[in-house]
Amino acid sequence: MNAQRARTSWIVLAVTLVFSSFSHAANLKFVIHDESGAEGEPLPPPSRFAPIKQVIETAIARPVEILVTRDRQRVREMMERNQADLFMTHGSDLASQALLGLGYNFVATARPDSNVLFIGKGAAIENLKVLAGKSIAMPSKDSLTGKMCLAELRDFLGIQFIARHSREYSAVTWAVENNVEPVGCIASHSKAKDALEAKKLKVLYEGRPVPASPIVAAPSLPGADRAAIAKALSNLDDEGVGKNALKAVGVSAFSEGGETRLRALGDWLKAK
Repeated sequence: MNAQRARTSWIVLAVTLVFSSFSHAANLKFVIHDESGAEGEPLPPPSRFAPIKQVIETAIARPVEILVTRDRQRVREMMERNQADLFMTHGSDLASQALLGLGYNFVATARPDSNVLFIGKGAAIENLKVLAGKSIAMPSKDSLTGKMCLAELRDFLGIQFIARHSREYSAVTWAVENNVEPVGCIASHSKAKDALEAKKLKVLYEGRPVPASPIVAAPSLPGADRAAIAKALSNLDDEGVGKNALKAVGVSAFSEGGETRLRALGDWLKAK
């Protein structure tokens, strides 16, 4: 009986020590740059990302503090100032720049990849050469989508096109729908894609796939933590906790692959 009580006491003590260690560990600061949603929709609350927070906390045995933002400039400045440990961003170009110029480390990329869609009222085209001399409606040149649209066009046309930039995604489809511009370029994940058929618009051409929603770690994050997070994310499946975590960030899976393509992205997007 005494032996049983002793074993029970040791178990209680061990559990207490684990939780005590967890509660006193420094928080990992995780920035989620979320550009999903239509114009005017409120920013998702941090509570939406509780499932992915739980996965990371379990992996590194310390608390995770989440900050959600749609502000690209804020994300860039936080990366430059090393103000967070982990970043997940819809701006794959920001993650690429962090790897190349700020000493950040790769963690994972999401599936599926992202790309841009050239839309219009005509038939599908084999490549973008047929758009030579035409004006193309697209998002702001400061956005990742705008940069991808420009890069795709430069690959085929050099400078033989006219870019018509808009701040709002909806303005791009509106311009094509109302014959203001013959062709538009939108993100494949944009909600505008769901409404193409209703607007009698079609996908004319699909751009190259690029790594989506990459996660990168600040130089100050210990390598052991980085490896544990990468493993935990890549092992998530579409069941239970994994299903909720993936749904929270709007992806189908994570992969530890994609670093080479992510590093190459910045050069491809760079204005020539």
